[in-house]
Amino acid sequence: MNKPCFILLFSIFAMILFSNNFGNIYLIQDPPAGENPELFSKGFISDDNQQHSSLAFSPDCKEIWWSEWHLPYDNDRFPQDIQYTTFENGKWNETRVAPFSGKYRDGGPAFSSDGNRIFFYSRRPHEKPDGPMEDNDIWYVERTENGWGKPVRLDEYVNSPDVDVQPTLAANDNLYFVSNRDIYNNPVGNTDIYLSRFENGKYTPAKNLGAPINTADARESVNVISPDESYIIFARDNRIIENGEVVSGMRKLMISFNIDNGKWSEPQDMGEEFYSVRFASVTPDGKYLFFTKYTSGNDEDYYWVKADIIQKLKAITFNTKNGEK
Repeated sequence: MNKPCFILLFSIFAMILFSNNFGNIYLIQDPPAGENPELFSKGFISDDNQQHSSLAFSPDCKEIWWSEWHLPYDNDRFPQDIQYTTFENGKWNETRVAPFSGKYRDGGPAFSSDGNRIFFYSRRPHEKPDGPMEDNDIWYVERTENGWGKPVRLDEYVNSPDVDVQPTLAANDNLYFVSNRDIYNNPVGNTDIYLSRFENGKYTPAKNLGAPINTADARESVNVISPDESYIIFARDNRIIENGEVVSGMRKLMISFNIDNGKWSEPQDMGEEFYSVRFASVTPDGKYLFFTKYTSGNDEDYYWVKADIIQKLKAITFNTKNGEK
């Protein structure tokens, strides 16, 4: 067989295999048919507790990870923990607490590009297991033959003395996350999105993404970066000071597109369907957008909808019909 033909057949086979893996996600529930968001996996992933992270899909789409607060709140007995489900023998297994979670306050799991690391944030002690809780920092665990290794805290190139949370990774393993390390200089817009590039097997000193993503009068948080870093979706809480107190306004999902090697477009409001929601994620095939929304009281659940809005807003940004640059 000649080489070009072999490459073509291999590519087709890989596409079929990969698309079948994408289909694992849709065995949980039929995808939304219309334009309106629908509750996702009620009673299974969206249970009676407060889901508190973006959904993380493994590269082979055989694992889904997330974190949740147990209701009613009892942080000493039931801290925020990381949970997951695996796809085996044609079905999704019952949800379980991650083997490295459940004792401390852990959240926000996110896969590395090869699926062999899970990044998350935690208030676990830095040194002694029975030491006092620290501020949230970003950690990771390595996949092993027997499951997962011991959590490793990222160094000071990423973590600061303040809160560092909500990691999300691009296909090149560049790490985007949220930090309030600027809280003393900017008490109103006191959480921003940061980037630490993965170069030569190490993470470089994190840098604030700056304007127009981060602002001085709002909190930017709970972001998701596309695999190719072509867009970023994040939550923005507009904030004001009333009677000396910082007051939160409406939370909205925003999207910005990479227009020139790290230069970001002016973020666009994604629309009323995405008000008072957070923790966005996108299926690996790019077809569906997930987010969390309060259903009742403190019960926060996952919703999903077609991701067509991304291409529509991209077309507006680049003034094209199909969103291509």
